[in-house]
Amino acid sequence: MGKLLKSFTYIDNAAELADACTVLSRADVLCVDTEFHRESTYYAEFALIQVASREACYLIDPIQLKDLEPLWKLMLDPAILKVFHAARQDVEIIVNKTGKLPLPLFDTQVAAALLGYGQQVGFGNLVQKVTGKALPKGESFTNWMKRPLTDDQLTYAADDVIYLMPVYQHLAERLQAEKRADWLDEEQSVLCDPDTYANHPEQQFWRVKGFNKLKPRQLAVLRELAAWREIQAQKRDIPRRRLLQDEPLLALARKGDLKEEQLAQIRGLNSGIAKRFGKDLVAAWQRGHDCDKQDWPKTPRQPNHSEGTEMRLELLMTLVRLRAEQVEIASNILASRSEVAALASWGNQGSKCDWSNPPDNHCLHGWRRKLVGEDLLLMLQGRLCLRLDTETRMPIVDTPCIKDAPADRPA
Repeated sequence: MGKLLKSFTYIDNAAELADACTVLSRADVLCVDTEFHRESTYYAEFALIQVASREACYLIDPIQLKDLEPLWKLMLDPAILKVFHAARQDVEIIVNKTGKLPLPLFDTQVAAALLGYGQQVGFGNLVQKVTGKALPKGESFTNWMKRPLTDDQLTYAADDVIYLMPVYQHLAERLQAEKRADWLDEEQSVLCDPDTYANHPEQQFWRVKGFNKLKPRQLAVLRELAAWREIQAQKRDIPRRRLLQDEPLLALARKGDLKEEQLAQIRGLNSGIAKRFGKDLVAAWQRGHDCDKQDWPKTPRQPNHSEGTEMRLELLMTLVRLRAEQVEIASNILASRSEVAALASWGNQGSKCDWSNPPDNHCLHGWRRKLVGEDLLLMLQGRLCLRLDTETRMPIVDTPCIKDAPADRPA
């Protein structure tokens, strides 16, 4: 496991930050974590950033330090690998502050999933499995914005990066030993894509709970209303649902016509919002309502569950589970049931299927395709089957036996 750091340094002035960044700049790997709140704001309230090399650990206070340029320069250094656990929100903060991604990066939660620790293993559980250390949980819901921070808070924050280093080393070694380093590169492609952190207000309607119950024209209206809400929430730095909940958005989208005086009749849309933003809401509604039919949102096609689909699905899922068991990862990491169902539904076409051009499906890309995707396609074609091993009585994958069956055995 290597030696663990026993101490950390709290940084709250520019001179100490410069010295700390000089020390950290000599490292080839840095473990990074952030503490933040976003319950009452649109953008995360950045409260603390923890950074550790193998030799030193620093807790840097962004509330006391107004200029973090030396730190951001470090985060954006392409010669230094940045290690996170569940990186998405930490990376988002760095992108919001710098406009750039902290590449290269290594997400221990993603790596752990590829090595059989579970799809979204928590940091504390992972530390205990790798190092045997049980981290205290007493500060999980602490107020990181309040100053001064207590000794317990600081120790809790430091542990998040001090123990991240041995976890990273263990996972990186296992990935190499089991030849899964390229799997990690594929899995992290979304994390390393700038578009992941770009805000597209016109796409926010897909996140509105209940959007799938609307008709196409209503979806066009919802798209405009949700985009308006997103932009206003950003401007005011408040949570989108504090401005306007999903339910009144759906109610507005279902309206056959809309006038300002009707807004007061919408449940969940308070009079203050109606009075202040009435004209804007009606204008957004009208834009969606008048949208050309060809520009209406296209909802994903539902699988065609014709006769036999469920049986095919269960057969394909058995293959997925077998493959997942062989490589000791959770089956839903390899292929979700909905992905396999879409494939089974497409396979209903039988001879009409263009096997050289299957549908775009997550399990037919990259390492998943090699591990299970190709065999799923072969099974749909009847070129692969499952049978019980005569000795172990466990299912195994085999080539079809029907055409090769002895004459006295019914095919």
